[in-house]
Amino acid sequence: QFTQDVHVIKGRQVEHTAQGAFAPPPIEEVVAFIQKEKPDVVFAPHVETSAGIILPPEYLRAIGDAVESVDGLFVLDCIASGAMWVDMKASKVDVLISAPQKGWSSSPCCALIGLSERARQKIEQTQSNSFSIDLKKWLQIMETYEKGAHVYHTTMPTDALKILRNAMKETQSHGFDYLKQQQIELGNRVRALMVGKGFPSVAAAGYQAPCVVVSYTTDPDMQSGKKFMEVGLQTAAGVPLQVGEGPEFRTFRLGLFGLEKLLHIERAITHLEAAMDKITAK
Repeated sequence: QFTQDVHVIKGRQVEHTAQGAFAPPPIEEVVAFIQKEKPDVVFAPHVETSAGIILPPEYLRAIGDAVESVDGLFVLDCIASGAMWVDMKASKVDVLISAPQKGWSSSPCCALIGLSERARQKIEQTQSNSFSIDLKKWLQIMETYEKGAHVYHTTMPTDALKILRNAMKETQSHGFDYLKQQQIELGNRVRALMVGKGFPSVAAAGYQAPCVVVSYTTDPDMQSGKKFMEVGLQTAAGVPLQVGEGPEFRTFRLGLFGLEKLLHIERAITHLEAAMDKITAK
């Protein structure tokens, strides 16, 4: 048990049709809630994968400013951010959560946690009731390694961690800014391709994630991924948003992660377009 009190501010449909777009809650509503309730922690997904929604930098900064004003911590889930890197200082993010897979094109083996100076100070006053997700303990382990020493807490996935290190170095060698621009181009072109084929975006304009494209469909076999599998593509099945959408809500999801896509946009688009031509021709 992490807390006695949880409040959820839900995204909502901004086009009230069967396949209308969804957006995050208005930032004014989020800021007003934070200022009134003064939460200890505010958690948000940078990229929400069931809808393909991304929170833009100005949205993140507004949350960060509001949370800081009530002496809380802003926790941002960036596991599905792809190459849409977040500037923690500019957005006033206190705890950033990432992972080896997806954006880093590596083997799952750990969590990646970034801490602001405020979070680093506050963690000293915490006491976890968990062994596996005791963040203060893992921080102590990491800081011990950084000093060139060693301490045992549990057996580490050393080989997979080495693969992750190499993948991060490879990503860095191509340039973080370059890969971000590639991610944006790939996402825009894939979403436009889907719209052109008659599959509208679930995410509203201004909040469309370049790394996860979620599109409406009325076909159960597209939602399940079956039709994509038949033409050699792996996709994620569409899932409910659980924010009050109707029973007719049906989607499919395309994850645009990985250096092999970002470094070869034309190839990725060509393969996807050929697959969509086969699917829509049936």
